[in-house]
Parts: sequence; structure tokens; C-alpha cells
Amino acid sequence: MQNLQVTFFNDIKSAMPDYQNLAQSVAEVLAISINEAYKKIRGNSALSLEQIIKLSDHFGIPFLYKPSQLPTVTFDYLSVDQKIPNMLLYLQDLLKNLKQIQQAKQKHITITTDDIPLFHFFKYPELTCFKLFFWSDSVMNAEFKFDPSTFDQELIALAKELNQIYLEIPSTEIWAKDTVHGTIEQIRYAFEAGYITEVLAKQVVEQVRYCLTDMNMYAISSKKTIDPNHTFNWYNCDVLGSISYLVELKETMLCYNRFNTFNYLKTEDQSYCLQTRQWMQSLVKKSVSFSGQGEKHRNKYLYNAFAECDELLKESTIN
Repeated sequence: MQNLQVTFFNDIKSAMPDYQNLAQSVAEVLAISINEAYKKIRGNSALSLEQIIKLSDHFGIPFLYKPSQLPTVTFDYLSVDQKIPNMLLYLQDLLKNLKQIQQAKQKHITITTDDIPLFHFFKYPELTCFKLFFWSDSVMNAEFKFDPSTFDQELIALAKELNQIYLEIPSTEIWAKDTVHGTIEQIRYAFEAGYITEVLAKQVVEQVRYCLTDMNMYAISSKKTIDPNHTFNWYNCDVLGSISYLVELKETMLCYNRFNTFNYLKTEDQSYCLQTRQWMQSLVKKSVSFSGQGEKHRNKYLYNAFAECDELLKESTIN
């Protein structure tokens, strides 16, 4: 119990902003003295079950216990697979998670993906609306037209904030060979099925091109903003197998696995996260680097992606 308690407080500390004092915050939440708070942080005084619940609820950090003989992993998830998907709730939960990562003293996100990471297209309103529309339609199987003007402006504002926060978090992205292809096919399908007009289809495709131009800029400088701390590494691996996000903080790790189109499973099981990190590190060794000096491979990848965008625009159905 003592080691688990110390680990629990380490997880809380990692998720707190620099200006916040751990002992002071714990004392306030539990209504105890600062001296007693220090004892609990060091593991010299055991937390009660009620106190664990209070701390978990307040800081949003779970207290994890797993019997050593059982090889199980506990996942949390926010399901948006409802009769009427609540995309606002989905983005709000995503923003809460991303802000917690941003506030950590040390942080890094590694992504393996066969789809353009959502944080990149969140910069562009029509592309954001299209992806949210497509995801919703995948859940509901409803027949209705795509119209960006019908989307709540709070959704657009949340998406832009998510993009800005992600740019400030050091990251590594490993894209599959057909990562861009999926979005292009979604646009083609939506147009051919009559969900999206010709004008909007062209606009969304152009914003995919802008997204790729952004990626090229990040890769050239190996950072996502002018701040050198916002480092960025981009790789290409032909075979990935899953869409995973690994968050590495100072003293803990978190893993997010996407499922059912856009929902995600979240776990802080350190053994699972460690295995995921080792798998991602092995992928990097098998991958081609697009960052920094990887200009030749990056240009070839982007040329093919731009060509696919141009081909869609030139097709007779979108002319």
C-alpha cells in the first residue's frame, strides 16, 4: 500500500502546474494540516478509502490497484456512441485531458496512426466539421447533408484551442503509408453519396492540403512553433497495426487507444504503457524519418499525398 500511495501522489504531482504546491493542495482537499499532508505524500501515514476517492475526484487521477497474479489492465473511456452523439462533450473531455498533459512539467506524446491526427485538422473549421460530421454519420447511419454553418461555434472554438495546445506539447508522430488516403476516401464517399456539395468538397480537400503543408513546416524545423521546446519528430512506417497515443510525463505514463472510429480507451497501467513505449520505439527503428534532414523521403510522401488530393479535385464528379 505504501508504494502505491507514493506512486499515487507522484502521479498527482506530475499532472499539477508548476506553481501549485502538492502538500498545500492535498491539505486543502482532505481538510488536514500541511504536516499531515506531507506524511501521507511520503507514505508515512496511510490514506483512507474516503480520502483516496476525494483526491481522485479532485485531481482527476485514479488510484490504481492490480493484484500481481492477475495480468489485467483497467481502461477508462468516454463513449460518444449514443443515439445522438454529443460531440461537444467529446471535445470538452479531450480538452480536459490535453490541458492536464500541457500543465505537466515534463511531457511528450508519441502517436502511431493510419489517419491524420485530429489535432492537426482542428486548425481548419470546415475540415473539422467534416470529420465530426463523418464520425457522427458513422455512428448514427443517418441521411442528412453536411453543412458547416449548422455546427455549434463552441465546437469550432474548442477544436482550435485543442490544436493550439497540442502544438505546445513535444511530440513524435509515426504515420502509416496510407494515413492521408483515409481522409481523401471519406471526402470521396461523402460526395458520391450526396452528403456534401461540390463546393464544400473542394474546400475540405484544400484544407487537407493546408494540413499537409503545416506538417512539412513542422518537420523542416523539427518543432511545431517558434519555441524550441515544442519539438516535433515525424516518421513513416508502412505497417502500424493500431492508432495509439502514448503520453510520457515525468514520473508516469498514460496510453490512449482509439476504437469504434473515434472513441478512445485510456489507461495508466504502467506495465501496459511500458510495453507500448517499447513497441513504439521498435517502430521508430523500422521507420523512415521525415524530420530535419529527411527531406528526400518527406518530399516523396507529401508529393504522393498532394497528388491524391489533386486527383480527387480533377475527377469529373468534383469539377
